[in-house]
Amino acid sequence: MIKKYFNICKKTRKVLYVFLVVLFVLAILNLIIPIYASRIIDYLTIKNFDRFIKTTIIISLLFLITNLFSYFACKLYSVFFRETFINVHKMIMSKLYDYDDELINIPKGEIISTVNIDAINIAEMADYIFNIIFNMALIMCMLIFFIKTSLILGIMLLFVVTIYMILVNILTKKSSFYMREQRNYQDKLTNLLSQMLNGIREIKTFNMKSGLNKKYDELRRGWARKYMLKRKYVIAHDVTLKYIMYASRIILYILSAYLLFDNKITIGIIVLLINYFNNIFSSALELVSDVAVIRNYNISLDRVCVLLESTSNYNIYGTINNNLIYGHVLFKNVSFSYKNKPIIRNISFEAKPNKITAIIGKTGSGKTTLFNILLRLYKPDKGCVYIDDIKINEYTKDVYYNNVSVVNQESFLFNMSIKDNLSMVNKDINKQIEVCKRVGIHDLIVNFPKGYDTVLSENAGNLSGGQKRLLTLAKTLLTEAEILLFDEVTSSLDPATTKKIIKVLKDLKKDHTLIVITHKEEIMKVADQLIILDKGKIVVKGSYKKLAKNRYLKNLIGNKK
Repeated sequence: MIKKYFNICKKTRKVLYVFLVVLFVLAILNLIIPIYASRIIDYLTIKNFDRFIKTTIIISLLFLITNLFSYFACKLYSVFFRETFINVHKMIMSKLYDYDDELINIPKGEIISTVNIDAINIAEMADYIFNIIFNMALIMCMLIFFIKTSLILGIMLLFVVTIYMILVNILTKKSSFYMREQRNYQDKLTNLLSQMLNGIREIKTFNMKSGLNKKYDELRRGWARKYMLKRKYVIAHDVTLKYIMYASRIILYILSAYLLFDNKITIGIIVLLINYFNNIFSSALELVSDVAVIRNYNISLDRVCVLLESTSNYNIYGTINNNLIYGHVLFKNVSFSYKNKPIIRNISFEAKPNKITAIIGKTGSGKTTLFNILLRLYKPDKGCVYIDDIKINEYTKDVYYNNVSVVNQESFLFNMSIKDNLSMVNKDINKQIEVCKRVGIHDLIVNFPKGYDTVLSENAGNLSGGQKRLLTLAKTLLTEAEILLFDEVTSSLDPATTKKIIKVLKDLKKDHTLIVITHKEEIMKVADQLIILDKGKIVVKGSYKKLAKNRYLKNLIGNKK
């Protein structure tokens, strides 16, 4: 666990090492102070006021030094916590930006929990890890003192503490196991909530509240079962194990009295023994608590490691850093299977600059898979995809995604101002206005009371579907990509907005390569090339005019009509 932890916190290790040194000094001070406290009692007993004054001054200085080192420890931990949280959060987000098939298998609720909770837990872990080391060092040193004072007393206490820690370890493992189960249910609840918020309209429309409540009840009951099982073990070590400590304390009092009456120890030593005894069990209890927290936080560590170590099947990029891309796309004998099921079969075609290439076909024919291959989300089983006669995996990541961009069927916009949404891609306000004019949404924006500073509601609910699509198109143009992909860009739009989109497409082809997935005949008519897919194969290619009487095209258009 510590190896994994130090690996994740490699950027803040130096602060961690200094923190460890400060804690080591604090441990020594915590051992020394009770010794001087016991000497004060001895000097008072024999009325040696000179030694009493000197020892009081020394212990006062030790208190001051201890407090200063405690301040340094707190300060160092604050710096470490801040930097570690920032670094871990950055690593997680960097991984999520390359969201791939491996991560898709992790439920969204778990990912949200990992970003919002686990990153904080990891930052906090150092305090608990070093606190465990600190308390274990104190316990060992104090036990050595007991053995030196009285072998019988030391052996008894060592035996009791060992049994105590073994039992605690068993109980915390059990409680940690059920805590992990609890977290699984929490993730499922979060995941269900996320889905509910995304589909709230459908839930209302289809009156799904009753069924959804049953699912929530099932998850809540599952969480409650695991919670009660966890609490059974928590109560056992919080209450039952204290009897061991109470019995040991009684034995300590009896043996101390025997040693005192036998003139083998002084009152001061008895006070020191009682002080150390209390410290041993308070350190043990704190250690127990910290171990329990660490076991729970280790869940966070494991989850973050799983997420960070998940690898994409297709995340290797090349070294070609040439940003002067013309935009000629070539698919050459490309085949792709998903879970051993063939999706794309030996497909070859080209999409030329200043042309609109429309890909059409029935649902499941492989249209979206072609886009995913071109977007480097999927790796072909056979064949290659080229841009300007260079394999797409030979370009650097930045160059590739600066030149290939997509407008999806579902428009995605952040809950922030229009300007901020566009600035995510390009901060030049003049460029933003230019592209908004080009797609025909500028006049709408400036008519809003706050213009480009208008804040979009969640999912851009204060815009119509067509307006969202145009704004998303403007955002895509800001990338200055040479190759633009449009996935059912006119789906669910009214005829007027569809005409507007088609006009924009005709304008964009002047300086772009356009590849469009569509089922709209209006777009097919303006396309320079139609590629018709059926069961993962290209069955026919050509212009709309050339294919007007083709049975595949007639069937597709007829089905839509």
